[in-house]
Amino acid sequence: MNHDAASILRGLVANRRPTPRAISRASGRAESTIRQLLSGAVPPEADVLHDIAPALQMPVADLLVIAGLPVADVPAREGAYAASQEIGSLVAVASRLSPQQVRQLITHAEDQVE
Repeated sequence: MNHDAASILRGLVANRRPTPRAISRASGRAESTIRQLLSGAVPPEADVLHDIAPALQMPVADLLVIAGLPVADVPAREGAYAASQEIGSLVAVASRLSPQQVRQLITHAEDQVE
């Protein structure tokens, strides 16, 4: 990703307020990868952008355009990624909660799956 694209990505992250750690957790990508992506130190790949798009509450195609990658490179995802948009939204909201509120959210979520 060129530095202009990295700057845009940093602006999106600042606007939506997920931390690199929250993006990492939501995407399954290493926090160091997220930080390198935001700094422009590493060029993104379509699959990485697909993984972080839900945490940024953005369509992957928009991230591909920002990165200067062909939109045709959007990888198809099935199965475990079916709820990735909702999970990304949840992570984005949770990243703005207090530690006590996060614990309450986790407890509530755990109660729902038992």
